[in-house]
Amino acid sequence: MNKSYLLAFVMAVAVVGWIFSGQLQATTTEADAEAANSETKADKKDHPVTVRVRLMQAQAHQREVVLRGRTQAVRSVAVKSEISGRIVQLAVTKGKRVKAGALIAKIDMQDRASRLAEGRALVRQRQLEYKAAIALSKKGYRAETKLAASQTQLDSAKALVKRIELEIQHTEVRAPFAGIVDSKRVEIGDYMKVAEVVATIVDQNPYLVVGDVSEREVSYLKVGQKATAELVTNKKVSGKIRFIATTADGATRTFRVEVEVPNPKRDLRDGITARIRIPVDKSMAHLITPAVMTLNDEGQLGVKTVTQEGIVRFFPAQIIADGENGVWLAGLPETIGVITVGQDFVRDGDQVLPVIENRPAS
Repeated sequence: MNKSYLLAFVMAVAVVGWIFSGQLQATTTEADAEAANSETKADKKDHPVTVRVRLMQAQAHQREVVLRGRTQAVRSVAVKSEISGRIVQLAVTKGKRVKAGALIAKIDMQDRASRLAEGRALVRQRQLEYKAAIALSKKGYRAETKLAASQTQLDSAKALVKRIELEIQHTEVRAPFAGIVDSKRVEIGDYMKVAEVVATIVDQNPYLVVGDVSEREVSYLKVGQKATAELVTNKKVSGKIRFIATTADGATRTFRVEVEVPNPKRDLRDGITARIRIPVDKSMAHLITPAVMTLNDEGQLGVKTVTQEGIVRFFPAQIIADGENGVWLAGLPETIGVITVGQDFVRDGDQVLPVIENRPAS
């Protein structure tokens, strides 16, 4: 036999042997892995993990919408002068409470009194002229156009008197409603122009606590619902929702909510930070420490529980409120055994050995 053929045959046999040995090794490795896995499962079944379990019963929980807000006066008006003139009297000081219609300041009459007397005299003259025109018109000595012109002059004189009387009335600047003088902008001797601010009046009773509710929670609220607010000063007030905005704020996508609260002592101040709580509904929920919560393989937040047969079951849950001792979860069975220790070492479907923390006395 040719040596080259012999060499090629030997090499072919070697390659086939090498390939066969690799397949055999892979088969052996897979078999070993399956065997190891079976042994692990068997070991878990024969020697289950010990976990600590707390038996829990769902409780009725009052769900609340909680808002961050602030106090705000229900009405605040900048009282302005309606005529020009010099301030000759100030009847209030800053911080003084006033009744509706109370005098705040008085503006100089100037020549308005004499103009009023002149206007009234003119009205009397026009009245006499008009009566004479009526008499002449009835006798046919005066045309209808002359009678109409005489009536127009009388009406014009009366309108002039009304204007002067209104100016004189506006020399006294009065409070539009009962409240407190929050600021005073003028002093005696100051010259006021039309529409300049004299003082700011704030209505103190009732008062408002305003906040912004998210677009997810606004559907839970309605006008007339009861609400409470805790101020940063530790004062608590209660009232009802009087307004919910129908249009969201363009920047925050939130809706303005106004809660009207009584303030008979008038001790609330504008701009104090408040935490508003609005009860919306009651539901069954579990109060659970956040430390026992975990995620499943799909990234859902929930808790791991143990069945009566000792099998681990994962239940996704929804956080509906924060409590002083934990969080309130909805979406769980009414009675559950929550794994409090060891939940990170077991998976859904595992057999475990539960140790009950709070087993009821028999």
